[in-house]
Amino acid sequence: MSASTTIARIPCQAHFRREEREIAQREARAFEIGALFIRALLGCATIAATFCLFATQAQAAPGAYRVLLAEAHVEGAKKLQAQLVALPDVATVDLVNTSDEGEEGRIPSAAELSAYDVVVSIGDNGYLDPVAWGNSLADFLDSGGVVVQSAYDNWEDPDSFPQGRFSAGGYAPFIPGDNVNEVTSLGAFNGASPLMQGVNALTTEDNTAPTLAPGAALIAQWVNGNPAIAQKGRVVSVTAFIGDHNGDVWTGDYGRVVLNAVRTLGRQVLTVANANPAGGTVTSSAGGIACGVTCSASFIHQTLASLTATANPGFVFAGFTGACTGTACNLTMDTPKSVTANFFPLKKTSFSFKKIKRNKNKGTAQLTVEVGGPGRLVLNGGKVKTRSKSAAEAGKVILPIIAKGKAIATLESNGKAKVKFKVAYTPTDGSTTTLTKSVVLRLKSDD
Repeated sequence: MSASTTIARIPCQAHFRREEREIAQREARAFEIGALFIRALLGCATIAATFCLFATQAQAAPGAYRVLLAEAHVEGAKKLQAQLVALPDVATVDLVNTSDEGEEGRIPSAAELSAYDVVVSIGDNGYLDPVAWGNSLADFLDSGGVVVQSAYDNWEDPDSFPQGRFSAGGYAPFIPGDNVNEVTSLGAFNGASPLMQGVNALTTEDNTAPTLAPGAALIAQWVNGNPAIAQKGRVVSVTAFIGDHNGDVWTGDYGRVVLNAVRTLGRQVLTVANANPAGGTVTSSAGGIACGVTCSASFIHQTLASLTATANPGFVFAGFTGACTGTACNLTMDTPKSVTANFFPLKKTSFSFKKIKRNKNKGTAQLTVEVGGPGRLVLNGGKVKTRSKSAAEAGKVILPIIAKGKAIATLESNGKAKVKFKVAYTPTDGSTTTLTKSVVLRLKSDD
């Protein structure tokens, strides 16, 4: 991010509540006594001139997902932040104030949002610029990101929900409605939806009652019958307020809903294992996989991805296993997927010509071929008919040599005709070998 970025856990100049002021005062006394090293650990060293990070940033569980909590209020969604940090697969959880309150309020650009996998948009007191915020969210979604909306993003007050392209483009699962603020809890929900996996309880005191948008799916309701969670495209909307400043107005697994959203709707990783890298490469139609070297890539949810295997000389591609089977691989990236490509060395089984026996009465001949193993033999040429046979095991195979076309006329008029032919032998799971030979066919005259 640029030096002007102010996305952070806690803005350095935020308005602390009483308990936070006391913590800050104790830290200040420690700074007067301690060294700059302590100052950095406690997070009040200036980073890029605009960051002030608490040590809790390093406490996130090991993982891959980067989360931004964007609340239209100066205090920030710290309770939700703590819940997300404790979940697996979460790497970072940052806060940004998008409100029209205080000096710290700002609207992150789409470029800044691109550093995250999921953005949680928490409407509250009013966005600093609802149109700019809606445009940033739409750009973020178009590039493959996931958005989770909360409560007053679904309130009909025009300053409280994202406008711009987000609204005009119909990205939201709900049409904004009334700010009802009823005490309620999780009621009926779609237990088969991956968005609800591990979600056991949700309660709310501050909430909205919007209308389901065209093309959206209702995932859950409150016990009072109002909609609780809906999904449309890569946007999940929760009608409960999950910020902090109104007090302890929510409990339950809202962090799990956010994690489920990015797992289910976010970028999905395709991993290719090359069982024999010397045998060939696997490339993808998109995403830049070239395995050999680059063997994984992430794809926007529901993207179609095709894999092509190319064998090196002396090897044969025997097919895919895993998410694909056989020699073709076309995938819809709706979940993480793994594929293994199998290359094997070609078998170089020998074969040779043994003898040719002519039949002067018919003007034909028989070629005896000896093969070193099972496979298929094909005899053809410009002046002979194509004939083929399969060998079930090592041994001798007899192929007929029969003239065709002008060679027949020459044979009938002259009593003999020279023909050239080739025999191709392809062992089972092996490479083709070809031998060429000429023979003079003779036809006995009736005189």
